[in-house]
Amino acid sequence: MEAATLLRIQTPHRCISPFQSLQPINTSLNFTSSIPLKPQIDAFPIWTYLTPKISATERRATTRWATDERENDENTHFRGLVEKGHLESAFRHLERMVESEREWDIPDVVSCTKLMQRSCRIGDTRRAARVLEIFEESGSVPDVIMYTVLIRGYCKAGAVNKAHELLGRMKVAPNVVTYNTLLKGLCDSRKLDKALELLDRMKVAPDVFTYNTLLKALCDSKRFERAMELLEQQMQSGCSPNVITYNILIEAVCKERGVEMALEFLDEIMRRGCNPNVVTFNTLIMRFCKEGRLDDAIKLMKEMPSTHGCTPDVFSYNTLIDAFCKKKKMDGAMGYLDMMESQGCLPNIVTYNTLLSGLCNAGKVEAALGMLNQLSHNGCSPTLITYTIVINGLSKAGMTDQAIELLAEMKEKGLRPNIVTYTSIFSGLARERNLDRARDPFDDLEELGITPSERAYNTVMYGLCESGQTDRAIDFLGYMVRKGLKPNNDSYSILIKGIASEGLIEEAQELCDELGAIGIVIKTSAKNMWQ
Repeated sequence: MEAATLLRIQTPHRCISPFQSLQPINTSLNFTSSIPLKPQIDAFPIWTYLTPKISATERRATTRWATDERENDENTHFRGLVEKGHLESAFRHLERMVESEREWDIPDVVSCTKLMQRSCRIGDTRRAARVLEIFEESGSVPDVIMYTVLIRGYCKAGAVNKAHELLGRMKVAPNVVTYNTLLKGLCDSRKLDKALELLDRMKVAPDVFTYNTLLKALCDSKRFERAMELLEQQMQSGCSPNVITYNILIEAVCKERGVEMALEFLDEIMRRGCNPNVVTFNTLIMRFCKEGRLDDAIKLMKEMPSTHGCTPDVFSYNTLIDAFCKKKKMDGAMGYLDMMESQGCLPNIVTYNTLLSGLCNAGKVEAALGMLNQLSHNGCSPTLITYTIVINGLSKAGMTDQAIELLAEMKEKGLRPNIVTYTSIFSGLARERNLDRARDPFDDLEELGITPSERAYNTVMYGLCESGQTDRAIDFLGYMVRKGLKPNNDSYSILIKGIASEGLIEEAQELCDELGAIGIVIKTSAKNMWQ
């Protein structure tokens, strides 16, 4: 059932928009106090609509509930079209209903809202806006939900200016959800200053979602000091921060001031009565790992259950496993895999992809193959990324034949290789100077409709030049151009190096100067490849 439907119920009372009577919860919080109030869950009243027995003129001037006893077949048909997803037919029927001007052909507000929602969902904000206009032309007054739906649609379509204009011409008072929708749209469009201006002009009290949206945008824009000012403003207004608020700020502190300052901030918010959650600790663990402080990350994760009553999740383990893999400490990484399974935390495909990459980078390709073969038994299905990781590892290890076999296997399982997968194969063939086998993978690319990248071509040309087949590399460059790709600086630099490596130093120098003079290659980088 659509959300808009759930927001309206039939009552024996007069039609009232809930936002006309909704009073924001005003929690008192002394900013100087060391312990703020715990976050509260907003309890919104149920929005009610009805059909009082009043004249047609009065009915046209008020929003009505759709299930009036005297409702004719027009609205029934309209509702059915919307429910079945026949949006264009529903829209045309709505137009005819209003044009008829019959007494009871008043559009059903719930169905109109659904039509707007579903139109916005497919990016058709023009139709959604027209539905709103038609509803107004029928003599009915749109409710705040209808306006908010269209504002959200505009924001998702990137038309925040239209959303802002609509807010200014609403015929009913916007509520906090309306403002939050537009604020998020402005932040997503990087119009943060306009969002802050809108905050100052809000005619209802902002809620914690309002502040969290703005705090996240400020922190992402590296305006940490302004974010802290806004936090103070939030607390002075009586709106208690919640754990999401503090997680946003802890992440920002980690990036701007380092993990030590973030730990101090964590202590402060705990003294204020806000309990951190697993996201809080995952942020700190990740920062420890990024700073190379693996021991501190391990210690913090051990303290999570005992000290803070918080159980590590798959993200917690994945972060530590990734850190071990980057240090090529595969025994430690595998140890945490065993630990998470023993704690009832199931590894996901990210866990295995991380381990496979670590094993390949550590030169343990055979172990990676064994793990790949066991994935299905562990409840995980290999993805394109999974196969590409192992294919790349095999190619780098000089096991291109096995890589090609694995390529065939993934295709048999219905997975479509991408250009990265094939480039790994080309790199392996180039290292092994076995580029005669490159034709088949290139043919595969054409069959799959994948355009080889410059890097793929450059990889093959590099292998040809390294094997003393510069003439074939030049031919391959021509093939690349015929396929519609433009050679880049690396392409020409590879050929210049190939020409020089065959003893044609003067010719290489002359070609480098000519191409450099017309800006095709960077002379310094080209010369560095063969001097």
